[in-house]
Amino acid sequence: LDFTGFAKKFGPVLSYVRLADEPAALNQVRIDKARADALIGCDLVVSSSPKASATYRAGHTRAVVNSAEMSTADFVRFRDANLKGNERIEAIRRAVGELSSVAATKLAERLLGNTIYSNVLMLGFAWQHGLVPVSMDAILRAIELNGVEIDNNRHAFGWGRIAAADPAFVRSRLDQPESRQPESLDSLVERRAAFLVDYQDQALSDRYLELVERVRRAEQRLTSRDLHLTEAVARAYFKTLAYKDEYEVARLHVDTGFLERIRKEYGGQAKVKFHLAPPIMNRGRDARGRPLKREFGPWMIPLFRVLARLRRLRGTPLDVFGLTAERRLERRLIEEFEQTVDALLASLSLQTVDEAIAIVNLYLEIRGYGPVKDEAAAKVRAEIASRLAEYAAGRREAACSGSFGKLRLSSHVTPPPAAELLGAVSRAYWTTSSAVAADPGRQVLCHGDRR
Repeated sequence: LDFTGFAKKFGPVLSYVRLADEPAALNQVRIDKARADALIGCDLVVSSSPKASATYRAGHTRAVVNSAEMSTADFVRFRDANLKGNERIEAIRRAVGELSSVAATKLAERLLGNTIYSNVLMLGFAWQHGLVPVSMDAILRAIELNGVEIDNNRHAFGWGRIAAADPAFVRSRLDQPESRQPESLDSLVERRAAFLVDYQDQALSDRYLELVERVRRAEQRLTSRDLHLTEAVARAYFKTLAYKDEYEVARLHVDTGFLERIRKEYGGQAKVKFHLAPPIMNRGRDARGRPLKREFGPWMIPLFRVLARLRRLRGTPLDVFGLTAERRLERRLIEEFEQTVDALLASLSLQTVDEAIAIVNLYLEIRGYGPVKDEAAAKVRAEIASRLAEYAAGRREAACSGSFGKLRLSSHVTPPPAAELLGAVSRAYWTTSSAVAADPGRQVLCHGDRR
């Protein structure tokens, strides 16, 4: 067993297993290069790693692989990390002689209620494919002697066998049509407004609803069909408002049934430990600039309950956590979002609504925590500022074009009366002067048709 992965979160764990009729035949622990007879790949990333792949031999090694893409350390460092699962499976397929894959993690969660059974399910899948030269009675006896979740582990082994013998049946269990219809805009808004009451209070929920409804009214003046801008604002504004801070971490632990689920799944004797980096107890930063985390015991639970009750202090002068740079940034983002929406609504039209939606959706790209979020925020805020400037410039150009368009005459129509012509010129001059006054540093040039 390679214990390297046990030393850090999300590290790879690679096991070398040798089976023989007699102990004397087992003369070494590791498997030599290109000598593996079988691969039971419970983790796609580890299975496709150079260290594991070195033991495979094309045309000889038989493999079963869990197709689930599970989180790695890259997801902590890079918010848009992509494991490229299909490419990894194909790479393993080229390196071995025979490969079968199964969505073991999804199956375990759907059929047994917990992904923790995916490894035993993979064992059953491999056994049914003939990769494990041990009798089924011996394996079931081993599960019994282990003494942990005996019935569920036996079921997991059985479901693995079924997945190998009748994959179409298992796929039918995974692909059962869901009865839920696409969520309506009203439902989307109501659900988020209710969450914000729990997240903080009714005042924050009302603030959310007021802006969303203002956007809805503005968009309804343009169209009575799908309100895509309203939906974009409903999603992005909610995400901007409901940032995860110390109060929310505490609430999620004690007010959402999390601890009750832990006791139900692991028993009342389960010990819970928390790895946290409280800003008021910060002991420095790691090599990547992130706060160092410390381990805390169950005594944190009463403190979580207190913090959860204090969540209404968020953003007030009494918010002790609100002094950090990260919390100040999150409050600025809320103000900037509201200002952005005001600017977009000021010149919203059928011609500009698509660009308005794109600008609002940029706020959804601000994700992650600490330095990761800071980097994303800096990038997105710069892009929003640039696109807002172009959006406003387009509005002024459209205003100029629209006013002088009234002056374009054709030889085939009767010229307007002098009073009407003078009025059009006056309106065009007023539009141009207003545009210059709004942005003195910008040159505004409007072209009229001199005919």
